[in-house]
Amino acid sequence: MAVLFLFMAVLFLFSQDAIKMQLTSAERSLLLRYGYPFAQIERALKACSASTAIEIVPMDCHELERLIGDLCRSINDMNPGKLQNQLLTLCDRLEAAERYGDGMLDPF
Repeated sequence: MAVLFLFMAVLFLFSQDAIKMQLTSAERSLLLRYGYPFAQIERALKACSASTAIEIVPMDCHELERLIGDLCRSINDMNPGKLQNQLLTLCDRLEAAERYGDGMLDPF
């Protein structure tokens, strides 16, 4: 499975539309549960699901746009609370990555 993830990552890195998204373990879990990702993004997220580290998941603009839309749908379908705020924060990060073409977390 890890070999598949690395192969996909290399393919995406050479794509002109690829955006490297740095995602925490919590963000990856939220995307799997509430983002309804395309199969290849789902496989990439699951490939690093055991990791607690920040991982890079490359995706193209279309996949990113769809994740944002699906997260917004999930946000709108739930009651206000902590989970909704977490999804809003994640959605903001994805939208910034889409806008600026940079999905890396800010170094501290």
